[in-house]
Amino acid sequence: MAVDAFLAKHIPSVDDVQRRSQLIWWLMYVGLIATTGMLLLFMHTQGPSWSMIAWIIYLMGMVAIFYNPRYGVYLILFLTLMGDQAMLYWYPFTKNFSSGESLMYLHGSVNLSPLESYIALTLFVWFGRMAMERKFSFYVGPILIPAMLFAGFITLGLVYGISRGGVLSIALWEVRSIYYLPVMLILTGNLILTSVHVNRMMWLMVIALGYKGIMGIVHVATQLNWDLSGVERIAEHSMSIQFNAFFMLLITVWFYHDSALKRLILPMLAPFVLYSFFANQRRASFLTLGLGVMVVLSMLYRENRKLFFTLVPSGAGVFLVYLAAFWNNTGAIGILARAVRSVIGQPTARDAASNIYRDIENVNTMFNIKASPLFGIGFGNKFYMVVPMPDISFFIWWEYITHNSIMWIWMQAGVGAFFSMLLLTGMTMIVGGRAVWNMPAGPLRAVALTATLYVLMHFTYAYADMSWEVISMTFVGTMMGLINALDPISQRTLPVPVSRWPWVPAHDLPPSKRWPWVPDTGVIPPYPSPKVWPWPVPAYRAAQMDRAKERAAHATDQ
Repeated sequence: MAVDAFLAKHIPSVDDVQRRSQLIWWLMYVGLIATTGMLLLFMHTQGPSWSMIAWIIYLMGMVAIFYNPRYGVYLILFLTLMGDQAMLYWYPFTKNFSSGESLMYLHGSVNLSPLESYIALTLFVWFGRMAMERKFSFYVGPILIPAMLFAGFITLGLVYGISRGGVLSIALWEVRSIYYLPVMLILTGNLILTSVHVNRMMWLMVIALGYKGIMGIVHVATQLNWDLSGVERIAEHSMSIQFNAFFMLLITVWFYHDSALKRLILPMLAPFVLYSFFANQRRASFLTLGLGVMVVLSMLYRENRKLFFTLVPSGAGVFLVYLAAFWNNTGAIGILARAVRSVIGQPTARDAASNIYRDIENVNTMFNIKASPLFGIGFGNKFYMVVPMPDISFFIWWEYITHNSIMWIWMQAGVGAFFSMLLLTGMTMIVGGRAVWNMPAGPLRAVALTATLYVLMHFTYAYADMSWEVISMTFVGTMMGLINALDPISQRTLPVPVSRWPWVPAHDLPPSKRWPWVPDTGVIPPYPSPKVWPWPVPAYRAAQMDRAKERAAHATDQ
C-alpha cells in the first residue's frame, strides 16, 4: 500500500479493475470466515454470554469501516453518545478492554478502548484508500489549525508535567480524551462530504440521545423506584449538556421546516429526554439551554418578527407562572425553578454546599495559576490546596481535575493552552455564525445553528462543570468538524441518481403541478416575503426626522 502510493500514476485497465475487485472480494471472504471461526471457538470455550453480542457488533463495525471509512465516523458518534459511565456502567464502547465491568473485558493490561480502535482503524482505512487510489485529498478549513495548536500546547503540558515528577498513567488519563477533539474534527471534515451524510449523522445523534433518555427513565424506575429525593444525579454530568443538542435540533427543525419525519420523531422522543435531563439535575445545563434558546429567539426575531411577538410574550408569561407556582417546590418538577433561585442568590442547602465547594476550588485553582502562569503545574501532578476542600475522595480524580474546566486548562498546561483554547472556541463561533447565514434556509441551516450552539453551550457549561471527558470531546470534535466543512458541503452538488426501474420518473423532468386548476404560464411565481411588524419609531426620533425633512425642503427651495 505504501509502495503503491509512490509509483507513477497510470490509468487502470478493465482487467486491473476486475483483478483488484476479485482480490478485495477474496480478502473479505477470508476475513469473514476467520472471524466466524474465532467467534465459534470463543462460544465453545466460554459458553453463551451477553459479551458475545457486543463482540459481534464490534466486529461487524470493523467490517463496515473497511468497506467505507465514512461508516467509522457514523459508528464512533452513534456508539459514543449511547454510552454513560454511571447509568450504563457495563457499556463497553468508551471503556478500556481492561475494565472489569465492561462486556468486552479482555485483560487488565489492554489499555485500549473500542472507541480508540475504531478511530485508529478509520484513519488507517482512509489514508490506505487514498494511497492505493493515489488520490490524496485533505481538507483543512479555518478551524483545524487552531485545533492542532491547542493539541500542541496540551502535549507540551503533558511533557512538562511528566518531566517534573507527574504520574504518567494519571497524566495520560487527563489528556487522553482531549486528543479525540482534533482527530474527530479531521475525520468529520474530510469524510462527511454531502448533505445526505450530514442528515444521516443528525439521525444517528437523535437516535442515540433518545435511547439514552429512555434508559434514564428505566434507571429511575428500576434503580430508584421513581424517587429522586436525595439523588444528586442519575448519570454523568455531561449527559445534560449533550441533551441540549437534542433540544436545539428539536427547535431548529421546526424553525427551518426540516423533513416531516424529523418533526414527528423528535417531539415523540422529547418527553423521555426531557425527564432524564431534569432528573440529572445539572444547573449549568439548564442555564446554557436558556442561552441557546435566547440565541434561537434572536434568529426568529430577525427572520419572522410576527411569530416572534406571538411566541415570546406568551412563553415568558408561562415561564413566570411556573416560577411563581414552583418557587419553593423541592420535587422533580421544581428543578428548573430551583436552578433560577440558585442563580439569583437563593440556593437550596444542596446547591449552597455545591457553590461553596466550587468557590474553594476556584481559590485553589487561581493560586496554582498565579504560582506558575506560563507552563502550569503540568498534567499528572496534584494541584496545591491552599484552602482545604471537603473530602470527595469517591471521585478518584478530585485532586487533579477541577469543576471549572476552562481555568483547569490554564492551571495544568499553561497560558499557551488557555489562549489557544480561546482561539479555537472563538474561531468555531465565527465560522459557525457565518455558516448559519450562508447556508440555504432548510436542513443545512438547522444543522449549522445546532452545531454552533452546542459548541457555545458546551464551553459555557465547562466554566462551571467538568467537561473534558470521552463522550463530550468526541461529540464536540464531531460538531466542530461539521461546522468546518459545511461551506464546501453546501456548494457540492449531489449526483443525479440513475433510475433503476423503467417506471421511475426521470429527475430532469419538471415537477407536477401542485394545483391542477391553476393555469400554467411557464413563469415561476414570485416568492412572497413574510410579513413583519414595523418597528415602532420613538417620538424624539420621529421629531428629528421631521426636522431633517423640513431643512432638506428649505434648502431645496432656496
